[in-house]
Amino acid sequence: MAFKLWERISQADNVFQALRPLTYISLLGLAPFRLNLNPRKEVQTSTYSFVAGIVHYLFFVLCFVTSGLEGDSIIGYFFQTNITRLGDKTLRLTGILAMSTIFGFAMFKRQRLVSIIQNYIVVDEIFVRLGMKLDYRRILLLSFLISLGMLLFNVIYLCVSYGLLVSATISPSFETFTTFALPHINISLMVFKFLCTTDLAKSRFSMLNEILQDILDAHIEQYSAVELSPMHSVVNHKRYSHRLRNFISTPMKRYSVTSIIRLNPEYAIKQVSNIHNLLCDICHTIEEYFTYPLLGIIAISFLFILFDDFYILEAVLNPKRLDVFETDEFFAFFLIQMIWYIVIIILIVEASSRTILQSNQSAAIVHKILNITDDPELRDRLFRLSLQLSHRRVLFTAAGLFRLDRTLIFTITGAATCYLIILIQFRATHHMEDAVGANATHIQFLHD
Repeated sequence: MAFKLWERISQADNVFQALRPLTYISLLGLAPFRLNLNPRKEVQTSTYSFVAGIVHYLFFVLCFVTSGLEGDSIIGYFFQTNITRLGDKTLRLTGILAMSTIFGFAMFKRQRLVSIIQNYIVVDEIFVRLGMKLDYRRILLLSFLISLGMLLFNVIYLCVSYGLLVSATISPSFETFTTFALPHINISLMVFKFLCTTDLAKSRFSMLNEILQDILDAHIEQYSAVELSPMHSVVNHKRYSHRLRNFISTPMKRYSVTSIIRLNPEYAIKQVSNIHNLLCDICHTIEEYFTYPLLGIIAISFLFILFDDFYILEAVLNPKRLDVFETDEFFAFFLIQMIWYIVIIILIVEASSRTILQSNQSAAIVHKILNITDDPELRDRLFRLSLQLSHRRVLFTAAGLFRLDRTLIFTITGAATCYLIILIQFRATHHMEDAVGANATHIQFLHD
């Protein structure tokens, strides 16, 4: 019974069924569309999800305002200084801006997300004409795995965080903890959408490379047959062997595709150009849809990492600010919060980097084919595709301010270190001024 249920759940024969995990978050308003599995297979916006998103956002704003009027904050439960109050206000401001951006783009830019899915459908139809089919079941299982991992990650994180607060004899109000928890949940859902859409693009770029690789393999086999014919000398054979070793010096996975691609490579290259053009359009739409939400997520992640580092360092340098019984809970709470935001940044960076890396592999295969083919029509198609690959590169940025690749991790590390040093210097100056003021007051008291 369980096996049959699992087979039914994991069955996916088209892009609609493979996107089932993505549609589940429509209940919270962050994926305002629905998939119709009728013969027309349409992607439509969902009125229910749109209303749910507005209710979800208003509930967050209500909790945010209520906790602000009461003056409650997580860091305020442990200790308060001028810097912690500044940090708390900064995090509140960036938090409400990030949530507004996430919900605003999810609800009012929802048509872009719908167009992304519709373009994927067009791309899949071209693959079918070439005799290829995407492994939708793998995509579905991967989406389920990512969603389950994100769910467990957030449930464990929030439960441990609340448990640490209770262990430190801190009882946060419902509004305060909701204001703390909802941004984590919404950020995770937005990152989940980004992971799903970029994985779809990466898998199709991989299929594109399969087609090009199969054309390359066919020409290598044809070149091998010509060079090894009795008409050629042993010298040619050695020269061919040397050239063949150069081609396969970097081993690549061999793919099984239909003979349509090998029988008519010019037609296949033409379709590859169309697919690549559509995939570049899809990635550009993905960037437009996620650019400002990801900018807000990375900004708030950077600030949390920075201030969490400073709070921990402040407690180390001045342990008297904390009660003895809550020191361990304090370190554990802000450490796991910092780790949570680091994981979020790594997920974003890896998703975009893997997609970019997969798209960049096409150019190398195209030029390998150019080096061995003599067919003028095929070479013309390949030259056009080469120009397209050089002018239409896949790139993900956060509102054009910085690239979403692995260099971002180095940039954030350097910036966080720099600002952490500034905060430490500001703290030292502030403590020095307090000490001088206290000494002056003591001298004046003795003089009187």
